[in-house]
Amino acid sequence: MGPSTVDEMVCDLYISSALFVILGEIIRKRTPMPVFAVKDNAVKPIVFAATGFYLALVTMYYLPVPVAHKLCFPVGMLCVASLWLTRWEITCALLFSALGDLAGACGNFMLQMGSFALAHLFFIAFFIRRYKNKVEMDGKFTAKAIGYLSMMGLCVVALLLMALVKVVPAVPAGVMRVGVSVYAVVICVMLFCALLQRSSLYALGALLFVMSDFMLAWTMFIEPVPCREVLVMGNYFMGQWLLFVRATPYRVKHPVRLLRF
Repeated sequence: MGPSTVDEMVCDLYISSALFVILGEIIRKRTPMPVFAVKDNAVKPIVFAATGFYLALVTMYYLPVPVAHKLCFPVGMLCVASLWLTRWEITCALLFSALGDLAGACGNFMLQMGSFALAHLFFIAFFIRRYKNKVEMDGKFTAKAIGYLSMMGLCVVALLLMALVKVVPAVPAGVMRVGVSVYAVVICVMLFCALLQRSSLYALGALLFVMSDFMLAWTMFIEPVPCREVLVMGNYFMGQWLLFVRATPYRVKHPVRLLRF
């Protein structure tokens, strides 16, 4: 085991320990609100500032700047901003996403996949709570709602079958293949839950996230995807930002917005 491998293991250990401590503190509060209180008139400036810093960090990722583990900085910054702006489930989802980015930067694929799987589980928990509380408060299912659910379900099942038929058989047999199979199921459930929210931003953010992971898996196990840095990471960064900004209290006025925000 070389020095670089030891350094990567130590990095994973320390960062993982720190993030899990933060996660424990968030869950311990058991609050449905953001961890830190913020006044209504401060929401818009914080969202705009977070978006600006996020774009700067994403730009730094694409530039040939010699910064160690710069991949995890953009989503890590969104995680910090979410402490003031979103429910704790979104904070935890962003937290484990940042951990997954760090693991990917260190070359630890299994930790990367496990971290993102946990992130998707927190997104699922958030979407299920929101669906119960805001989308279907009366508990009634009309014919239109049933048709929509069926159509979305069929689309997600088709995507999952494609992953299980095309990608999973190309994964090395053993723990990794099992892990990829489970991850495919989890991320497709997350996408389905996002599609139930009746929000174009949640749906688009989750879809971009899934597309990014699908192209990354295709590159790793089948053949390289052209323009990987743009397609894989661009979709990932945009998807994470859409999920974050939609979960904040900030709303765009009707004359300005193009999508239902």
